[in-house]
Amino acid sequence: MTLDANDKLLETVLQEYKILAEYERLQSEDLGGIYVTPSYENPFLWFGVIFVRSGVYKDGVFRFTVTLPNRFPNDSTVPTITFQSDVFHPLINPADGVVDLSEAFPKWQAGDSHIWQMLKFVQFMLQNLDDHPVQSSQVANNEAYELMMENRTEFQLRVEQCVEESQRKLYDQPTHPDRFYICFDQFNPDVHGPALESMKECKATEVTTPPSSGLSWVRKGLYQPLSK
Repeated sequence: MTLDANDKLLETVLQEYKILAEYERLQSEDLGGIYVTPSYENPFLWFGVIFVRSGVYKDGVFRFTVTLPNRFPNDSTVPTITFQSDVFHPLINPADGVVDLSEAFPKWQAGDSHIWQMLKFVQFMLQNLDDHPVQSSQVANNEAYELMMENRTEFQLRVEQCVEESQRKLYDQPTHPDRFYICFDQFNPDVHGPALESMKECKATEVTTPPSSGLSWVRKGLYQPLSK
């Protein structure tokens, strides 16, 4: 192996270590209702899902991806958050689902900017829309912005439609399977019942029968995850 090859390998290892450190930092933060995991095949792609607990998007279950730039975190390029289903919101592009993060993250600052901060911003803009004035210069969905400002009834109706769509797609499998893609099983009392009763009693228990697939579950019709 040449010196250049050694240097390139070392650079790759160091970068993946920094990405892992960023993910561990995210796990240490209070992101109740948000689940994120890196792709098994690509450390620059993270899968996520957010359960919206309040506001006009309440009960929405929205899948998204986080795409890191090639030189992350030593790059001024801001990572990209892309929703996988339609989210009718002034800051979300209806054509590709990309969130406009320019207000909170005009550029990425290594050491100061973190993925968990981006996710908290997305959570806030979904759960606290009325407390977060959207600047016209940062609008990614003009129709959503105009309805929000001029016809709140129609805006609310469109939001409810995208919330219902997100619920219908909750159990969908990925188009391109990934071992770490976040999947949900429908509630099975034989499999998930012991864990539910244990959580109600605030004590740990051993679940001897593992779920058939996925990383979590929700009770059909409620769309509330097992989370704090």
